[in-house]
Amino acid sequence: MNTLFYVLIIVYIVAINLYGILMLYFQKKAREDGDEENITISDTKLMLTGLLGGALGIYVFMFVLKYRLKSLIMMVIMPVFIALNVYLVITALNGGFGVFF
Repeated sequence: MNTLFYVLIIVYIVAINLYGILMLYFQKKAREDGDEENITISDTKLMLTGLLGGALGIYVFMFVLKYRLKSLIMMVIMPVFIALNVYLVITALNGGFGVFF
């Protein structure tokens, strides 16, 4: 049962990071194409995705895509979310949540 829980956590983290990366990519692509009025991905959605576990993927790909680097709030909040996400994952993997244990 523990193995299934670990696999589910890993799959969730990978999926939410991929989702955050795709959101960032499509936001950049829409801004480059001049389609700013049809951008449906807001910074709030990016931050919520980061809070839910996708902060590392968003933060790394901000540098890879060279996008949103001048946004002070994104450059400060994402590392805080990364630290929070790492803490929660380590706590979950150590059985601190009491789920399935």
